[in-house]
Amino acid sequence: MKRIFTLAFVLFSLLITAGVTSSCDFDVHEDPDHPLYVEYTISAGDISFSGPEQLKIDNQAWIDKNRIVYTKEVNYKTGDPSEFTTTDNEAIKKYQDEFLPKFKAHLQQVTAELEKGTYGKNVQVKATFYVFAKRGLGQGGDLKYEHIEYTYPE
Repeated sequence: MKRIFTLAFVLFSLLITAGVTSSCDFDVHEDPDHPLYVEYTISAGDISFSGPEQLKIDNQAWIDKNRIVYTKEVNYKTGDPSEFTTTDNEAIKKYQDEFLPKFKAHLQQVTAELEKGTYGKNVQVKATFYVFAKRGLGQGGDLKYEHIEYTYPE
């Protein structure tokens, strides 16, 4: 009887050993110690806003529709800003050449709408907006940031 228990124990141990070793991943490959992609965001928002609530809602809808969010493949090790120079410069260029002029044109359109009376008569608006470009990972991710004051009537 002792021999049956010993044999059963040995078989059970072999089954457990086989199960554990087959479930282990023997494909020894190193995962990179950094992500292969970095997210960039170019957008705006309001710091303060005094004026018609519908105008604030419309501005936020415009920002949501026109923000630029994209990922770029970047291989880096330390997260130092120098490792992102090329992609950071591309994001800054998009900010300066695409988003900022488009945002300023939007504010001019807002002025035209206010002059037409779209948001009511004798409306006054005072707002401070922030416009930015940032990188989601690594050090020094705030690439561009500025405030834009908007007042109507001027």
